[in-house]
Amino acid sequence: MFLRAAIVILTCLNLGAVAWWVAGSQPNRTLPPPPEAPQLRLVAELKPAAGAKPAAADGVCLRFGPFAGPAARTGAAESLAAIGVQATPFEDRSGAASGWDVFLPAQADHAAAVALVDKLKTAGVADVFVMNDGRNANRIALGRFSSEAGARRRVDELRAQGVAPVIEARGNGSKRIWLDARLPASIGQARVAAIAPSQVLDCSHLQ
Repeated sequence: MFLRAAIVILTCLNLGAVAWWVAGSQPNRTLPPPPEAPQLRLVAELKPAAGAKPAAADGVCLRFGPFAGPAARTGAAESLAAIGVQATPFEDRSGAASGWDVFLPAQADHAAAVALVDKLKTAGVADVFVMNDGRNANRIALGRFSSEAGARRRVDELRAQGVAPVIEARGNGSKRIWLDARLPASIGQARVAAIAPSQVLDCSHLQ
């Protein structure tokens, strides 16, 4: 009787050992996350939600004018500056332009022009000299360019140095004067419409 009980106990122990070994040899399996759990995504896999709007682009570029004269253009420039719009003077002549000049207006006399050139050179402005020919006498020349884009880059360079030059196209016909500006995204065309007539300008001309 005792021997039969011992055999039963040993059999149960062996069966338990076998079951433990079989269970331990099975690979661990990760349970899938519940359906409501957030899933990881690569940044490249993210797509904008339907109807989402892209980030607002930079404001539009405009050419204001032409103005009847320098006083009218100055008044418009001051009105634009009052609302945070910085404008660059531009002058051209009707007909095909043969080039573009960047300059400061003529000074009162030759001595004043020379003094201003010396001041500009001391401030680090290069390629600057006094013009002595005819109607442009005592004008401060800051560069002559074959393309408007090149002249615009020179204007940007000078503005960064604290100089506010004028850009003028060379060509035949009567001179016209304008203002070019890039409107901040927060200022729409409707807000500046009352200041002066304008037309959309390729922003690359201001770069």
